[in-house]
Amino acid sequence: MKTFLIYTFSILTLLLSGCNKDKIPGVYRIDIQQGNDVTQEMINKLKPGMSKSQVSYVMGTPLIIDTFHPDRWDYIYSFHPGNGQREQRRVTLFFEQDKLNLIKGDIRTVAREDLPQTARTDTNIVVPLTEKKTGIFQSLKNAIGLGDDDEQEIVESEPKDDEQNDTSDINTETSLESEE
Repeated sequence: MKTFLIYTFSILTLLLSGCNKDKIPGVYRIDIQQGNDVTQEMINKLKPGMSKSQVSYVMGTPLIIDTFHPDRWDYIYSFHPGNGQREQRRVTLFFEQDKLNLIKGDIRTVAREDLPQTARTDTNIVVPLTEKKTGIFQSLKNAIGLGDDDEQEIVESEPKDDEQNDTSDINTETSLESEE
């Protein structure tokens, strides 16, 4: 009788474990992201004739550079939420004589005229290089949060006229870097 119960429960356990769909309720599953997350803003910044270094600045390093096809860069992004379906996007860039020639993939391109214009704002924050000299009691009060905080002045600079008109132009960004 004992052997009959043991065999019955073991067969029942095997049958019930076969019904598992790997979705145990109450178990936390992490989100898994792989590859380059290519956004619409990145795609909109690309223009035909850009060099490989300019494309790499905008898009980042490609996930796949084929040694047999060095003029083809593949950007693949995969996102699998813990409780949902897997999403995968692929963008392939083709170069001709080290200049961007063709874009293929799952993300659509938008004309520059259709893009919303955004104003660029810069903020400069001045950070003192040395700490203000205080006494022992004042430093203890500052350490526990009871000290007087000095007011900081934040100066905002106005955007320049050429930066307001075209913020998505990669040539403007690279020329700004060379001026610094």
